[in-house]
Amino acid sequence: MNIGLIGLGKMGLLHAGILNSLENVTLCAISEHESMLLNHIEKALPHVTVYQNFEEMLDKEQLDLVHITTPVSSHLPMMSYCIEKGVNFFVEKPLTRNLDEAKQVCLKLQNSNIFHNVGYNVRFSATFSKVKSLLNEKVLGDIYDVKCSMYASNVFSKPKGWRFKKKISGGGVLLEMGCHLIDLLIWYFGKIDFVKGETRSIYSEVEDSAFAFLEFKNKIKGELDTSWSKEGYRIPEITFLIHGSNGTLKVNQDYIELKLDKPVGSVISPIQKIYKQTLEHGVPFDVGGHDYTLEDIHLINSILNHEKPLVDAFEASKTQSVIQAIYDSTKNDEKLRVDYIV
Repeated sequence: MNIGLIGLGKMGLLHAGILNSLENVTLCAISEHESMLLNHIEKALPHVTVYQNFEEMLDKEQLDLVHITTPVSSHLPMMSYCIEKGVNFFVEKPLTRNLDEAKQVCLKLQNSNIFHNVGYNVRFSATFSKVKSLLNEKVLGDIYDVKCSMYASNVFSKPKGWRFKKKISGGGVLLEMGCHLIDLLIWYFGKIDFVKGETRSIYSEVEDSAFAFLEFKNKIKGELDTSWSKEGYRIPEITFLIHGSNGTLKVNQDYIELKLDKPVGSVISPIQKIYKQTLEHGVPFDVGGHDYTLEDIHLINSILNHEKPLVDAFEASKTQSVIQAIYDSTKNDEKLRVDYIV
C-alpha cells in the first residue's frame, strides 16, 4: 500500500514513524511547505518523494491512502481534494474548525466509496477500549450518570502558535482536548440531546477551560470539564466516572477501577483494578502510545478488507455538533438541543 503524508509537525512525524514501521506499507511521498524540513526529509528518507504543494503530490503520485496531519484550518480543502481525486484519507482530529465545515465534508462524502478515519485515537487506548466492552456487557446495569474530565498543564501565560488563533483553530481547549471526551461519550452512550455550557478565556483569545452539563437521548445525565491551564499534570489526563444500577466504574489512561454489587459477565471479581499493562499487546512501533499505531493499522485493514472505519467523518461530525452546541449555549447562556448532521 502506497501512502502519502501532508504536514510534518508533531503528529506528522509520529504517523510517519508508525507508517515506516508497518509491513506491506510504503510511505512514498510527503508534502510539507517548510523548505527547511524538506531538506532534512530528503536526507533522512531518500526513498520518499517530497513536495511543497499537497495538490501536486496528489496529482503526481498513485496513492492508496493520504495522512492529513496539518492545522485544522487546512483540513477542509485537503479532504476535499482527496475526495475529488478518489483517494482514501486519514485526518487528525478535530474533523474541521466548525460545524459548517463538517457539513461540507459530509456532503462531499455522501455518495463516495472513500475510506477515511478521523484521529480520535483514545478509542484505541487499552483502558478506554476495554470500558466499551464492559459497557456492552452491561456490567454496570442501567447507567445513571457520567462525569468526565481532561486536564493538562500547558497554558499559564499568553501562548503562541496556531492553536490559540481562533481564525485558524476554530476554538480552544474544547475543540482541541474536549473533543476526545465528547467522542468517547457518544461512543459509550449514544447521542447527547441537550447541553448547557460555559467556557472561559483566561490567557488566550480562545477558551482555556470549558464545562458542560449534558443530557443524553437515553436520559443519562453527564458532566464534562476540560482545561489546559490546570496545575500538576505532566501529560494530559482523561478520567471518566460512571455510575450504574450495579455499581461504579472509574477509568483513566492507566487503569480501570470497578466497584460492583455483584459479578456480571466476564467480571468475576466485583471489586478490582484492571491495569493497562494487562490489556496491551505488542505493536510494531510505539511512539506516543499504542493507540496511535493501532489507529493507523485499523484504517489500513479497513481499506484492505473493505470495512467501515471506526470514526469516519459522519461519526466525527456528531462531536462537532456537540461542540457547536456548547459554544452556542455559552454565548446565549441557555440550555440548547444539539443539532446533528446525521
